[in-house]
Amino acid sequence: MIAEVTMDMLVTNKMGTMIDIVNSYGPTSNNNQFLNTIVSNGIIMLALVLIGVVSGILSGVFANLASQKFANDLRKDLFSKIMHLSFQQSDDFSTASLVTRVTNDVTAVQTMIAMAIRMFIRSLSMFILGIVFTLQISKQFMIILAVALPLEILIMVFFMIKAFPMFSIVQTKLDKVNSVVHENLTGARVVKAFSKEDYEYNRFVEANDTLTSITLKVNKLMAIIMPLFMLIVYAGMIAIYYIGANSQFDAMLYLENFATSIDPKISVGEMEKATTYIMMIMSSLLMIGMTFANMARAAASGKRINEVLETPDIICDGNLDVTTLKETGTIEFKNVDFAYPNASASVLENINLKIEKGETVAIVGATGSGKTTLVNLITRFYDVTKGEILVDGENIKNYKLVDLRNKIAIVLQKAELFAGTIKENIKWGNPNATDEEVEWAANIAQAIEFIDSKEKKFDEYVEEKGTSLSGGQRQRLSIARAIVKKPEILIFDDSTSALDLVTEAKLYKAMRDNIADTTKIVVAQRIATAKNADKIVVLDGGTIIAYDTHENLLANCEIYQDIYNSQLKREGDING
Repeated sequence: MIAEVTMDMLVTNKMGTMIDIVNSYGPTSNNNQFLNTIVSNGIIMLALVLIGVVSGILSGVFANLASQKFANDLRKDLFSKIMHLSFQQSDDFSTASLVTRVTNDVTAVQTMIAMAIRMFIRSLSMFILGIVFTLQISKQFMIILAVALPLEILIMVFFMIKAFPMFSIVQTKLDKVNSVVHENLTGARVVKAFSKEDYEYNRFVEANDTLTSITLKVNKLMAIIMPLFMLIVYAGMIAIYYIGANSQFDAMLYLENFATSIDPKISVGEMEKATTYIMMIMSSLLMIGMTFANMARAAASGKRINEVLETPDIICDGNLDVTTLKETGTIEFKNVDFAYPNASASVLENINLKIEKGETVAIVGATGSGKTTLVNLITRFYDVTKGEILVDGENIKNYKLVDLRNKIAIVLQKAELFAGTIKENIKWGNPNATDEEVEWAANIAQAIEFIDSKEKKFDEYVEEKGTSLSGGQRQRLSIARAIVKKPEILIFDDSTSALDLVTEAKLYKAMRDNIADTTKIVVAQRIATAKNADKIVVLDGGTIIAYDTHENLLANCEIYQDIYNSQLKREGDING
């Protein structure tokens, strides 16, 4: 950058020299000597321009490489951190805000770095060299600089102080816009089902108008700077021409006795050089100001990025060596209490439960009784508030998270699929699975029938989120994805709600026949789902009130009887 600026200065210097050479040409001038001088100076100028161009290209390439590399590393670190945030931490930031931080905020920091490397160094070099070259022409130009530069700096500082606080507000308002867009894209079916398009449109308009309003305020402030700077630049140019013309006039009047307060005659070429240098000095100061403005934007973005990167890990790795474990597939809750952060009451209280290897345990209870929370604790999506959970005889907090979760496969309430083929979605649970293992898992999950009906079978393309499939098909692929992992523990969190009871019964029979050694936990809303489990946990108000077989619960547990009577007597016992 410094070499590029130096070449610009030297080109300007040569240009002024050539102007003076042309002005000095007269009837008595030697034509050949004049042309040789013009050509030689022109060649020197061309060489300086080429050196400047090459320097500029190289500096631009290096600046972009450095900023891109930094942004690439920062984006990866930020994404990695987001992947390791707890559910509660992700909720605290919000999905839309995290998306903005990974995209817009990182881009703002990247732009700032590129500007700092390229524009700031170039502008600072131009500012310093411009002053040096200007004062070499005439010390009188110091007066112009002494007046103009403080004015520019004062204007720049004033507007930066006014604008800086707004940059953080802009990013916050952008989060809100992204949040509304994200909610409407993910909940499009609900919006359309309730004919809420106009309501959601108005929400978006309100958020967007607020963002536009604050952005316009910032832009108005920044827009005023340029005209004010140019006013100072033009005033400086007028002052240069005045000083130059004055020196010409004084030289003519006082040719023999030159005024001591006036420098020797300032030529037209020198005035042209001084004008260009002053323009460079002023514009460089403006570019420095714009760099600081972008730094302010980037500082707001950097602060938001750091908020994520510096978030302490709530769910921390242990250091257990899993190769030393003697048990497999066992789970035990010991006096477990759990409350969500900032909640006034516990969701689960005094949970004591032991599940042996290969058992199938169902969990039933009313909505809000803590069924999903209970199974989420096993995978350490959240940590217990009190007590401990043992997997294979060891406290789950002693495990490395990857080791713990490698033992467990969970099928969540909402079946999440990814854009790709059916085979790719199933192999997502086990990338090393063979085609035979993929088909085996699909058979158990009762997915093979609809897969075979597809034109490309396992190579059939699935749209993002599985929108090209029915709810039941999505659930069966999610189940196959979990089964192909061949986990010690398999958790179904109400994952068969979209299956009819006949298909569901076939699924559980296939699991009994093929993965009998796998410990299975089934969160169920339907008694028909739970009744064939080895044992059933009945939750009420976050407490286990019964843990027994279907028959015993039906005889002895009033809450279970109520659930049974409200469901199976009405629907009929399909599996019985």
